[in-house]
Amino acid sequence: MSRNSRFEHRDKRRKANMVLNILIGIVVVLILVVASSLLIFNKPKDTDVANEPSKTAPASSDNKQTTDEDVKDQNKDKSDDSDAKKEDSSDQDDDTKITNDDEDQPNKDALKDAKETDGGKISDVDKTYENDDWKPIGTEQTGSHTATYDSKSEDWKEMLKAMSYATGIPEDQMTVIWLGNNGGPQDAKGTIRDKSTGQRYRVEMTWVDEKGWKPVKVEKLK
Repeated sequence: MSRNSRFEHRDKRRKANMVLNILIGIVVVLILVVASSLLIFNKPKDTDVANEPSKTAPASSDNKQTTDEDVKDQNKDKSDDSDAKKEDSSDQDDDTKITNDDEDQPNKDALKDAKETDGGKISDVDKTYENDDWKPIGTEQTGSHTATYDSKSEDWKEMLKAMSYATGIPEDQMTVIWLGNNGGPQDAKGTIRDKSTGQRYRVEMTWVDEKGWKPVKVEKLK
């Protein structure tokens, strides 16, 4: 091989190595560029993630505020419902009290509702009253009953209630003139006087088992 051929072969190898080095350099540069681009591209995403809690924080605060308001509203509603129930309970108590008061008070129009007749043959009787709607006044006594005319007995107290019920005169406004047997073991009769008017009445009553004394006739005396 001639000297010139060797020189040309060496020169080609040198040029090939140079081209190869340049290509390697270009590849390295491209790798660096791509890597830098990836870093730059990922950097905003990390920032967004880092800022995300601060963005959601106000939302969390709003949710808490909304929840607190809801709790307040619920408590207010419960309070209103409780007040309404108390008012309803109070109204019911008032109604019950009125009903009980009415039951304790005798019927002032008891004789007006009764059937009225003249005194008839009895000289001291002005008018006679009878009413099919009169009911037994109730009793706290149990077992077999025997009429008792002791002023301290339960029987006596219940007979006073029966006379008050039939005449419409409160017990504390009437004076018992006489109270005793009316011809039968379960029949009684009493004479009372209205303290406010001085008017006297005679009341006949009969015992109803387990229900108490029932008025059967009222006579207004002269």
